[in-house]
Amino acid sequence: MNSIFVRIYGGMLASMIVVGLISYFLIVQSNSLFNLAYHEAILKGSLRLAAQGMSRYQNQDRADWLAFCRRELSLDLQLKSASSVDWPQSLLREIKQQRAVIDRGLGNNILRVYAWVPTVENLLIFTELTQFSEQQVYGAVKLILRELQSTSPVERESLLAALQDFFGFPLQRTDPEHLALSISQRQQLQAGHTVLQFSNDAQNLSTLRVVTSIPDESDYLVMGPVNLFDFLPFHLFIVCGVVAIIVMGFTSYVLVRPLLVRLKRLEETAVKIRRDDLSARVTVDSHDALGRLASTFNDMAEHIQRLIGSQREMTNAVSHELRTPVARLRFGLEIVADCDDAEKRLQHLEGIDGDIQELETLIDEILTYASLEEGTPSLNLQMVEIDLILAQVKKETDQLGRGVVIEHVASQQDGELRLAECEERYIHRIVQNLVGNATRYAASRVRISSGCEGGMYRVDIEDDGPGIPPDQWEKVFIPFKRLDDSRTRSSGGYGLGLSIVERIAYWHGGVASVSRSSLGGARFSVIWPRKQVLRKTMAENLSRQKKKKYFWKNDSEPTSGGVLSSLSSFE
Repeated sequence: MNSIFVRIYGGMLASMIVVGLISYFLIVQSNSLFNLAYHEAILKGSLRLAAQGMSRYQNQDRADWLAFCRRELSLDLQLKSASSVDWPQSLLREIKQQRAVIDRGLGNNILRVYAWVPTVENLLIFTELTQFSEQQVYGAVKLILRELQSTSPVERESLLAALQDFFGFPLQRTDPEHLALSISQRQQLQAGHTVLQFSNDAQNLSTLRVVTSIPDESDYLVMGPVNLFDFLPFHLFIVCGVVAIIVMGFTSYVLVRPLLVRLKRLEETAVKIRRDDLSARVTVDSHDALGRLASTFNDMAEHIQRLIGSQREMTNAVSHELRTPVARLRFGLEIVADCDDAEKRLQHLEGIDGDIQELETLIDEILTYASLEEGTPSLNLQMVEIDLILAQVKKETDQLGRGVVIEHVASQQDGELRLAECEERYIHRIVQNLVGNATRYAASRVRISSGCEGGMYRVDIEDDGPGIPPDQWEKVFIPFKRLDDSRTRSSGGYGLGLSIVERIAYWHGGVASVSRSSLGGARFSVIWPRKQVLRKTMAENLSRQKKKKYFWKNDSEPTSGGVLSSLSSFE
């Protein structure tokens, strides 16, 4: 996943799921505690009632009461003397103080419930159980009714108030009309059964009421309401909010920190470039938006470095190139000033005019190269028959009468393969520069040809001159660079013609290269995509190759491993 949005969205979604699971776990655990507290209150209250009833009986009546409690509560109740068992004194003190306690330290989910029998010295009722059942609820109601029946109606209100302390939730007598009971529930109550009534209050709390009829009374006994489930208790709301803030904050930090680190590296690289460290580059470690930004930044830095380097070279070269014609102009003007012969003065003026023409040509070359070097030119791309351009350049060069035979090898391809998408005037400039360069160095013959292969269009200009040594091939496209020996200053030119060719080829998504010609001299080739839909791919590849020149693998004929093969792979 290279999209920053997908990663951040996925991370936040995962954190929301984690928060939801944690909240769900906390709510479930919290409400399980509600249920546990409810059942434990029933157990402790029931055993306290059993212990209180035990204090009123003796001998066989005590055994009958214990059997009644066992049956109604569905518990294995045991009655033992505290002195007959090896219990910790701290447990005994707790039982005496609270009258009923629950011991959870037995392991294997076993609970032991103890109740102190009032007025009976060192006597305890206890039981062990592994799970709760609703039978204990019904049994508790029976025990309460048994207590109510043992008192007069006048004393029952105070008794219910005392029994509330046993169970920890409300116990009251209520008129049937005040209870929202269904018909089936009313029928069960009239038959003497106990009814469990579940409901939700205004705060979405699930509550339970235990309702049963009171013998010899018209009122009902209501135990509760008891909270069994709270969808989102307030304390859990606070806890879940804190957990959400922590988890979302941590997730945001984990997701954003790598982006900040990469932006920091980008900032540091920009600062280095601002401090003239033009070789500084950003490490591209991904292909997401920041990775593409880093790649674009590197391309921009490379372009700036190349422009500044080119400007420095051009400044030095221009100053050098201008020095000679300017010096000749100054010398010529001095001669003209001192010359009295009108004919010689005219000759010197013609020489000065030639120097001025040379300066104009140099300036035109410099401006052309600068316009191609500084940025992407506006290209008016059209499908053009390249063979017609070659024929036109041949005709124009022949008219100059340079004494060199220019052979135009017409393309043998038909239809659309004779056409290539390009800016016609720029391709004309390429062919014109290369042909002009070839005629200066050719012994007697120049050959120009073109053709399409593998989606790439190629123009070749060859001569039978001295050629270019292979170790000099990479230097011929450098601005103002002249080669020694065969290509000297006496041949003319300023070292910008081939640089212009290379730049025009580059902006067409292609390359310019040099190799050895079958005629014995140099062969210059320009290759670019026949259709410019491949131009972007070519430009990206050339950028990755750091604008590296492509050359033929050997020093004779192009092979399948040469430039054309390399570029054809983009089709």
